[in-house]
Amino acid sequence: MRFRIAWGCLCLITLTYRCLQAQTGSGMAAIRVASGLSQPVFVIAPPGDYGRLFIVRQTGQVYILNLATLATDPDPSHALNSTPFLDIQSFLTPTNGEQGLLGMAFDPNYASNGKFYLNFTVPSAPGDIFQAGVTHVSQFAVLAGNPDLADPVSIATIGTVNEKILVSFQHPQSNHNGGWIGFSPRSGDDHNLYIATGDGGSSDDQDGGFGHIEPSGNAQNLTTLLGKMLRIHVDANTATVTIPPDNHFAGSGSNITQKIWAYGLRNPFRNSFDRVTGRMFIGDVGQGSREEVDAQETSNPGGGENYEWRLREGTISTPGGNPPVGGPRPSDGVDPIFDYDRSVGQTIIGGYVYRGAQMPQLRGTYVFDDYATPRIFTLNYDGTIATNFQDITSQLFPTSQGNYPLSNPSSFGEDANGELYVTDIGNGNVYKIVPVTPNLVITSIARLGDGHILLQCSGVPFRQHTIQATDNLTQPFVPLGTGTAAGNGSFQFEDTGATSFTTRFYRIALP
Repeated sequence: MRFRIAWGCLCLITLTYRCLQAQTGSGMAAIRVASGLSQPVFVIAPPGDYGRLFIVRQTGQVYILNLATLATDPDPSHALNSTPFLDIQSFLTPTNGEQGLLGMAFDPNYASNGKFYLNFTVPSAPGDIFQAGVTHVSQFAVLAGNPDLADPVSIATIGTVNEKILVSFQHPQSNHNGGWIGFSPRSGDDHNLYIATGDGGSSDDQDGGFGHIEPSGNAQNLTTLLGKMLRIHVDANTATVTIPPDNHFAGSGSNITQKIWAYGLRNPFRNSFDRVTGRMFIGDVGQGSREEVDAQETSNPGGGENYEWRLREGTISTPGGNPPVGGPRPSDGVDPIFDYDRSVGQTIIGGYVYRGAQMPQLRGTYVFDDYATPRIFTLNYDGTIATNFQDITSQLFPTSQGNYPLSNPSSFGEDANGELYVTDIGNGNVYKIVPVTPNLVITSIARLGDGHILLQCSGVPFRQHTIQATDNLTQPFVPLGTGTAAGNGSFQFEDTGATSFTTRFYRIALP
């Protein structure tokens, strides 16, 4: 007996599981999944949580988008919880500039311990040296018994001695705050939290009235946390911070310096780890000439890279400053993997290497954007050279449904499946990048003991799919039944009528 399966519409697989021909998701589009959100700056999902997306607003709120509802309801507003997961606006500095609630990360064991982390700015205390705000990176918890609400007691500790602050530092000026935080998927890197910080805000990272940061500027100064990528180890149970023993400056004697993992950054507002390779990508906003993408390899887990700001802006000697600040390259300097000038864009926003299931043609591609232009870009990086730089904005915007524009993209983000979303701070929308043709796959078949055929399938999460079959490709396909994909896109279907044929073809279709 011979079995064949149709994959999507045009793929055949034999019992040897050899793919003869395939049709995969093709083309790209953007769809609006949330709107009416003041100042959205980030989206993130807890590890393994395929049903929810958390939308972070700079104004201090986090809202939950229910992806199961979004998959079946034509009105995206029905998918957004009306009550925010949390609201810390009353604790924040004014959010009409670059400060506010800027970053969020879920503990790797969030499903069992309910811990998460926020990066936000609060007003300076009367006795602070600087009066331009203070960054807190602090731990909070979900409310026991209600996964859609943060524990209000943990939120109420902000500004008190009970706040579980992991890292705190003052700002000489209110801009260039960085704000991204994240855990890595790297082996041996468990519960090490990465924290991106800006250089303090002064043009060209120069004095700006704070002479103690000269002559090298903050980003090159290893006695300040500004202009860095920090790395700390977090005990989720106690919120205790220790220094990872392989940090490049571990054992230096300075508590500040030991937290530094990489330096020479101007404003690394958005960054990410490739969830497959573990490579870190850093989008560092330029001063006036170049925007750059930096990368950090898993082969150097302890870091120590110097990305050379303020001596260099991208791949050139920094042209600005009074006096000019560009100079000889430091011996430990690392080039960006890619940079572009102001004719291309003016404010880079780091993105993600796409590792989702719905757009196979995009897998392994780094997707990022430019806030000021606005544009969506892609490139490929193999660890040595960046290639295939493309502007894909016109493929996505304005959206084919609703004709919604891209105004000022403030961040990319991933759901638990690795599908990509864009927050637009300019118009309050959140968009998802989707294929024009969904990727529907029959991944394997197995003949059961009773002669039935079990199909293992992958499709669009939470959507119902129809399984069709025919014994002869000259005859029409006949519906056999339906299967609803789980949050990760997987489902199975048992063909109970497959006991008496010699050849059979299958295919999946969305209703």
